[in-house]
Amino acid sequence: MHAIGYLLFVTGIAFGQQDTTKSPQAKTNPPQAAESTNTIDDFKADAAECIFRLASRPKDKLTLHDEPLLHWGNPARTGEDGAVFVWMLDGRPEVIGSIFTYRLPKAIRRKHEFHSLASGPLTAEYRGQRVWAPKTAGVTFQQIPGAAEPAESPRQRLTQMKALSREFSARMQDEEGKQSALRLISKPLMRYEPKNSSVIDGALFSFSLGTDPEVILVLEARTEKGTTAWYYACARYHYIDLKVSHRDKEVWHAPELPREITNLDIGTPQFQDSVYTTYHTLTTPIKE
Repeated sequence: MHAIGYLLFVTGIAFGQQDTTKSPQAKTNPPQAAESTNTIDDFKADAAECIFRLASRPKDKLTLHDEPLLHWGNPARTGEDGAVFVWMLDGRPEVIGSIFTYRLPKAIRRKHEFHSLASGPLTAEYRGQRVWAPKTAGVTFQQIPGAAEPAESPRQRLTQMKALSREFSARMQDEEGKQSALRLISKPLMRYEPKNSSVIDGALFSFSLGTDPEVILVLEARTEKGTTAWYYACARYHYIDLKVSHRDKEVWHAPELPREITNLDIGTPQFQDSVYTTYHTLTTPIKE
């Protein structure tokens, strides 16, 4: 593993989901001091209990990266507070996920949110319960038009990836039809150089609203049919309508998902076979 981007920890956390939350809207009073249910240690402990396996290698459990890639939040709305994690195999991220909380008037609810980055099906368990089993590849890679050949040195390739990421842009459209341009975070969430793989180098970038990622951009130097070139793929990190463009040409569109995805509880079969899923795991009453 190389150059992990641990971004924007608690400082600057007052942005986040400014227009559209990942959780159902709730009319709340201004958030009080955070309870223990939304500390970073709680999120890390929760992530450690998530077990992922690729269908192609069922005996190999994915490895949780030691620290979250990002701690994001939005206390101004429903008190959302979350952390982004990745689970890896042979040095490449195969699952990206958030564990986060939000406030209701009398309770704090915890949610899991996952997107597959794998090339095929996988399964997920949480505390021994099957919670997710996407049946297809999580992302689809396309060669980046006009990109130069990947450089020889890792340092030069990182420079290339940062420059290539700036060629992309992303937008989201909420349920009322309001569109918002998402901000590319220039520093990668993560850099990785897998071993014994057709992937030579790669990085995860995020397009965010405030500090909260809404679209994940995956850039990889991949060798296919004897030729090494730069490829990209996109992953949704919100249920609403999302679009990505490359040099002002739309190249990816994730249509809005049914609103019911925001209200699912753990174990619900809906969206278990989707490459993106989110569900509640815990409700903690707020003490009067």
